[in-house]
Amino acid sequence: MQADYIILGQGLCGTLLSYHLIKAGKKVVVIDAFNPFSAGRVASGLINPVTGMRVVKSWMIDDFLPVADATYAALERQLGINIVTPYSLLEFHATPEIHNTYRERALQTSYLTEYPDTASLDPYFNFNFGISEISPCSIIDMRSLQNAWRTALQESGSLLEEKFDWSQLNATSGGITYKGITAKKLICCEGSAAMENPYFSLLPFALNKGEVLIADIPDLPRTHIFKHHLKITPWEDGLSWVGSSFDWKYTDLLPSETFRAKAEQQLESWLKIPFSIKEHWAASRPATVDHKPFTGFHPLHPAIGILNGMGAKGCSQAPYFAYNMAQHLIEGTDLFAETDIKRFTKILSRTTV
Repeated sequence: MQADYIILGQGLCGTLLSYHLIKAGKKVVVIDAFNPFSAGRVASGLINPVTGMRVVKSWMIDDFLPVADATYAALERQLGINIVTPYSLLEFHATPEIHNTYRERALQTSYLTEYPDTASLDPYFNFNFGISEISPCSIIDMRSLQNAWRTALQESGSLLEEKFDWSQLNATSGGITYKGITAKKLICCEGSAAMENPYFSLLPFALNKGEVLIADIPDLPRTHIFKHHLKITPWEDGLSWVGSSFDWKYTDLLPSETFRAKAEQQLESWLKIPFSIKEHWAASRPATVDHKPFTGFHPLHPAIGILNGMGAKGCSQAPYFAYNMAQHLIEGTDLFAETDIKRFTKILSRTTV
């Protein structure tokens, strides 16, 4: 089989990159072994323009949001499904000092205001130090998006459902072959599995384990995302996504009793209404040491590229960088300099592949 590109992985990056390439008329083969507990399928799908303990605008969010909006809207039209649901996020302040910090930051960005209707939340929550509203936020239905696009790939004969076998790959400066498939490039979008990738495992990933609970909170309004240590986000079937943790020193990807007990304790302290836990999931996020994604091509093997490392901001960042990678492949436009893996040429040149 002759293809223009092979894409390894059908998470969010692989989905968006293959979408742009196929839309441009390119022949694409996506290779992916389905994982129901991949980071993209466990994540809440939140796009939030404000981030961090310092309460500042997320990196490049003014550039990311228009591309994300356009990309997800186009996918909604093509796939005939709803992907994006707009919300605002209500941040409950834990201390007077935090409340004052948010009030100060609200003077510096239009994304952040003081929430005026705190009385309406009194029947549902315990809180003492005010609430800020972050808007616009949105929830991306990652599972529906990836499922619908997977079906489209299957129907067009563009999906090879298997674990990638690196021993079957032959890469030269002119292209690649894999199990009878020849292509110009292989683009690796396999998330945390990149640590097993012989070409890119030396990149400075900073994988972290995230755990979430799926809860039934029947009396809670589904009007906002609520945050107080944990986030409560509307989920499928009338349930709520509750999370998540960031564990940088994990030894396995099993759901832990430690997280569940702590999260339940926090919910009991915060909520005035009953809840029950239906699911408990864990996954590994493909974050990076310098908090910038990885895009570009291996310095010694130019037919092998990467689009990865989106971390917890994947829903906002991935549309921008997937489009940038697609335009680079199709039109030869420059890759975004701050994410280009040329910044790690010395590290990657040590590879023995």
